Amino acid sequence: MFPFFKRRTDEADQQAQARIYEARGEAARADLLWKQGGKLLGRKKYERAIESMRQASVLEPSRLEGRLNLGAALYLTGQHEEAISHFKFVLAFDPKNTVALLNLAAAQDGAGDLDSSIATLETLVVERPNWKDAHYNLAVALFKRGRNAEAAEALKAELQLSPDHELARTLLNKIHLALPSKNKDEK
Repeated sequence: MFPFFKRRTDEADQQAQARIYEARGEAARADLLWKQGGKLLGRKKYERAIESMRQASVLEPSRLEGRLNLGAALYLTGQHEEAISHFKFVLAFDPKNTVALLNLAAAQDGAGDLDSSIATLETLVVERPNWKDAHYNLAVALFKRGRNAEAAEALKAELQLSPDHELARTLLNKIHLALPSKNKDEK
């Protein structure tokens, strides 16, 4: 009885060892695929980056930085809905991830869901009120929605943080020209 039991234990140990080596192999392969995808993304080879990072996400789905990069590559190729899913995945684990919030808002806007984009940017501004460009991005979304007075307030907040932000200053001037002035109404 013992030799049979011992043999089964040896077989079970060997199978367990094989699974460990296989898992290590998959983890190493996933790591290489994530790194390769990141490099391809940096070189603006988006389709190849997506292919590499999709393979990596199957092997190692929980790498948040990789999911952010995959979402960014998808966004840059106009695949907004899939990009949104990756940003939401990251936010499920890290709800205050500034990069994920900013990218989610951009993808939502790209997918035509401006109201969700505004809500996401409002969350970002609450979570990170001193984050450069958060108020600016919110202002752009509000301006697109025609909420000019709110956009102007967001731009003023951005300019408090970044006085040299030329795009914010330009948009604020454009909004001021579009807003009805009290002096115009009195004449």
